Amino acid sequence: MEHFKHPRCKGCVENASSRSEVVNPLCGDNIQLTIKVGEAPKKIQHILFTGAGCSISQASASIMTELCSGLELDKAKELSSTFRAMMQGEISEEQKQKLGDGIALEGVKNFSARIRCALLAWEALDKCVRDMEGTKGL
Repeated sequence: MEHFKHPRCKGCVENASSRSEVVNPLCGDNIQLTIKVGEAPKKIQHILFTGAGCSISQASASIMTELCSGLELDKAKELSSTFRAMMQGEISEEQKQKLGDGIALEGVKNFSARIRCALLAWEALDKCVRDMEGTKGL
């Protein structure tokens, strides 16, 4: 609830390297993500989100942006995969440590209708990373 009530990294990055928007058509939750990445190494210098929705989607976005700030793109992709694995119940205790506050969302995996809410920001991150890697596929 702390990340929902007091979200971190809220706003829009000027001169972003990439931006994406993801909407959950089932409930209307939406996340817009903007990222500024340095040239070498490809490290996330600035990451911000805007959007509206339930406490799960907004807290997840706040947690994701905080965790990914300063990471190289490959590490951000790994973190996204780890979070997805947690939502599928396929994560080790060692992997959980990498998720920081994100572990607070682990219980969402028990509510299939809400998993999409938790994954929305991570999907936006994945889209941005693919865009910056030049692989805009779904």
